[in-house]
Amino acid sequence: MTSLVIRNSELLDCTGADPRAGMDVAVSESLVSGIGPGAGSSPDQVIDATGLTLMPGLTDAHVHMGLVSSAGDVGDLPWIDYVFTVRGVIENTLQEGFTTVRDAGGLDPHWARLVERGEIDGPRILPSGSVLSQTGGHGDLRHAHHHAHPRGSIPGLSATPEVVDGPDQVRRAAREQLRKGATQVKVFGSGGVLSPTDPFDSLQFSHEELRAAVEAATDWHTYVLAHCHTSDAIRRALAAGIRSIEHASILDEDAARRIVSSDAFAVVTLAVKYDLLENPERAGLTPSQLAKLQAVESEVGRSIEIMGETGVRVGSGSDIVGPLQDRRGRELPNKARFMGAAEAIATATRVNARIFYMEDRIGTVEVGKEADLILVEGRPLDEIGALADPDRIVAVIKGGRVYKDTQGRCSSA
Repeated sequence: MTSLVIRNSELLDCTGADPRAGMDVAVSESLVSGIGPGAGSSPDQVIDATGLTLMPGLTDAHVHMGLVSSAGDVGDLPWIDYVFTVRGVIENTLQEGFTTVRDAGGLDPHWARLVERGEIDGPRILPSGSVLSQTGGHGDLRHAHHHAHPRGSIPGLSATPEVVDGPDQVRRAAREQLRKGATQVKVFGSGGVLSPTDPFDSLQFSHEELRAAVEAATDWHTYVLAHCHTSDAIRRALAAGIRSIEHASILDEDAARRIVSSDAFAVVTLAVKYDLLENPERAGLTPSQLAKLQAVESEVGRSIEIMGETGVRVGSGSDIVGPLQDRRGRELPNKARFMGAAEAIATATRVNARIFYMEDRIGTVEVGKEADLILVEGRPLDEIGALADPDRIVAVIKGGRVYKDTQGRCSSA
């Protein structure tokens, strides 16, 4: 049995307790086995965490690791270049302190298997495979003057959207993603900012179609997440039994209360919005796309306020795409502008863990949970920007194994 002790940290366990100074955390194999001064005896490795904050590994509930073109799709790179680019994105995500992520479409589930087998050093990946879209929906990537769809999925490599219509096609497509290894199913329930033809506020998929996806997922003992920017789309998704609402950018109080009464979650994604607004020319946004994005940005702050007032459980996702996908942690300072640092950190730790049905394994530092841990230079509650700076994430531990130690603090006992 391998063992590790992290000595003299300031522990931010993300249970809601205040940080505790001078704490030791013991790890046996892949699990936390002890917490407190003097925890752990005769370890194989010791990390001196003096002056650092120890906290759970961060999580991201809305990544697109397989969408490595600036346009937000698989692009037209030679496939060997695509492979190396995706691998780089996966490895960098772990180095930035994210130990579990939910891919919200575009990454073939086999990439998750490669990480699980240890062939790629990356975060634990919960893949959705191909997103389901109706004809003319957010996932229908054809321009109005095109008939043929762009290049499709390659099983084991890439997962482009599945365009389906009618409950039977939706049910079959959902089952196909689950067969390939998806851990949950993703659907588009409203228009989007970057899609070429659909109105932003369009409703996508009927109740019966959404219900077919939910039934297929429920039969597989999992759930559906739905891209929904508007309140009407949220109401339709919740009525069909969808559990995870993505974006929720333009939210009224009625829709918020329905999220709460449905025991569902809202995964707020801010980083991608601010990235695009900062440099719309670099992103190649058309005037129509920019107008849609500005409409979203003008409403999102009030939507988050409504979530807080009504008790919506808010998760965290970055939603960034492209070949770099770096500095995912900047999502948290963006959230902290609206909800404060402690709550923003909670969205990316214990709340996301509940969304993933993994609250018994990750999201907090407690005895018996996975030793998914990061050491941060500084105090994130006072300076949440530290989580957006990869250089200040000085150590990353996933499942008890040290994957990053930039300051050489880990030594053999």
